[in-house]
Amino acid sequence: MEIKFENKLVPSYREVSHQVKRIQESAETVVPDTNDDIGRIASVHTSVMLKSKELTGRGVQVSGEVSAVLLYITESENAVAYIRLSKAFTMEFETGDMEADTIAQINLSVTNAEARVLNPRKVSVTVELAGELSCYRQESAGVEESLPECDCTGVHTKTEKDELTLPNAVCEKTFALNEQFSFPAGKPTPSELVFQNVNFSVDESQHIGSKIIVKGSVNLEICYLSKEVNYPLRTQFSTPFSQIIDTGEEEMDSCTVIIQLTSAYYELIDSINGDKLLDAELHAVAQVVSRKRHAISYISDAYSNRMPASCSTKAFQYTEVSETEKIYLGSDEHISIAEDCGDVLSVFTSVTQAAAMQGKFSAAICLDIIYESKSGTLSSARRIVNVEQDSQGSSVRLLGARISEISVKPEGEALECHLSVELNYQTLNTREISRVTEMELDEEKEYDMSKFPSLFMVKRDGETLWELAKNYHSSVESIESYNAAAESETAGLLLIPREI
Repeated sequence: MEIKFENKLVPSYREVSHQVKRIQESAETVVPDTNDDIGRIASVHTSVMLKSKELTGRGVQVSGEVSAVLLYITESENAVAYIRLSKAFTMEFETGDMEADTIAQINLSVTNAEARVLNPRKVSVTVELAGELSCYRQESAGVEESLPECDCTGVHTKTEKDELTLPNAVCEKTFALNEQFSFPAGKPTPSELVFQNVNFSVDESQHIGSKIIVKGSVNLEICYLSKEVNYPLRTQFSTPFSQIIDTGEEEMDSCTVIIQLTSAYYELIDSINGDKLLDAELHAVAQVVSRKRHAISYISDAYSNRMPASCSTKAFQYTEVSETEKIYLGSDEHISIAEDCGDVLSVFTSVTQAAAMQGKFSAAICLDIIYESKSGTLSSARRIVNVEQDSQGSSVRLLGARISEISVKPEGEALECHLSVELNYQTLNTREISRVTEMELDEEKEYDMSKFPSLFMVKRDGETLWELAKNYHSSVESIESYNAAAESETAGLLLIPREI
């Protein structure tokens, strides 16, 4: 006789694939005729935009565009110029056959960029890109297992309870933001935009009905030139944003939102009073995974008092993901330079090689400083700063990194720097639950219960009540009823009644 246990199912999603892929893209360009020759590279700035992602016969194909801007000090050492270049790229993730309803989410980042001067009029740039891909597929998860409605006389089951947080919605929404920003008063007037870095910071997500309201801020780092000075200037803008995203689910306990830039347009415009404004139009996609906590019960063991039984078990693995957490890694650096520094003009930073592994958070911070020597010439200094901190051994998935604090002060033939980087991450907890899915009763070998005494006196030797009940054709409830409740779990001698 075969008994298949019944299961109450709830719709959920399972992460069927998670991969990190790195590629390198290289490009060459020449200095425009209007620019002076290259003296030395001062800084390299990169950005990446997602263009498309699609399922293929072999997995997932992601395409995008990476842009690089090279700031360089001219050969005369009295001005800073720049070169801009961009290149399309494709990432191929081999995940095997994917169902048509699989949903892919991608987090793209630049992990390193190097520039090489080929001659005073030509440079090459190599950029390392990282893509972190997660693929989800809808399925049903069992949350309550029980005996079927049939003659199960003599069958006893051990039910265990737990709680699991499972994805219940995976979706995305494209959106656009258009803002105008005023440049800080008292600074040189912008004449030309050099580069722009965009960072989306999600501060909270609120669930109302089937919709999520995502709130956060857009942080822009702008580098520009001015006809009033001979060095690049840097400023930052921030503006709040909110988006309403329909998940189709009425309940949510936590949510992860990854926002990827898809295109951006910037322009310097004049205000009505003649000041310069930055007109920014940003297009992005918000990729959302919402999760709900479920109380679950499942059968971990079963037996029959009437006949031999064999159980079929199956292990189910679940990965629980925490809400987004933050950690700050800081460092103080002493950077030696070749001459006395008269003034720090521009400071540019980027986070590379952020990681969480072997029990540590770590990041490499690229620090580019353009300064004026006391003799009046322009120069630059570069330092890769490595920071780390223990992660207490947890399995961690990084979501993003950004510079949260930076200060640089000249000290003679040195620069004193303080910096801090913010890492956004989630803690992963992988758990395995072993369920009994069905049991087979051997009806041809039914026990002759008359051969067993109706009451056993058993000297306990570390067995659990479940083990005793299983071995002596009884049940946990019957054992507890024949012995004092307070003694059932600890008593050395127990009365165990036979039960059909």
